[in-house]
Amino acid sequence: MQIKRSRDKKVRATLDMMPMIDVTFQLIIFFLLSSTFVVQTSVPIELSRSEGAAQLEKKNMTITLAAGEGGPDNGGAVYADDTEITAWIDLRRVLLELKNRNPDALVLVRPDRNVPTERLVYVLGMANNLGIVHYGIAAQQAEPPEE
Repeated sequence: MQIKRSRDKKVRATLDMMPMIDVTFQLIIFFLLSSTFVVQTSVPIELSRSEGAAQLEKKNMTITLAAGEGGPDNGGAVYADDTEITAWIDLRRVLLELKNRNPDALVLVRPDRNVPTERLVYVLGMANNLGIVHYGIAAQQAEPPEE
């Protein structure tokens, strides 16, 4: 009796791709949820244009001065990090709390292009009187002149 051995059968290794696809999708979801997104403020204003506008790396608070009616002294709405300020004393309190939390706080002021300079100077003076000496004024990058 002779046993016939077949040498035609080869062992084929297969790689199941489903676990790898699952892990890949889970990593994508993890990085999407854990990454920080640049969020524009929800207060619609029109910024002035400047040729020397630079990017701020890190800011602790954004104060937005909107043009129009309403807000402190009815000169226009004022927002501190998207929270509406109803009186100048409230802005002073928010700035003082920021100064107490972080003595080297950086405040970005976003004035609408139609806001009187007097209001901008008032806010900067208030911050300066409270000891906040690091602040910037937001502007859009100016378009290069046509030649």
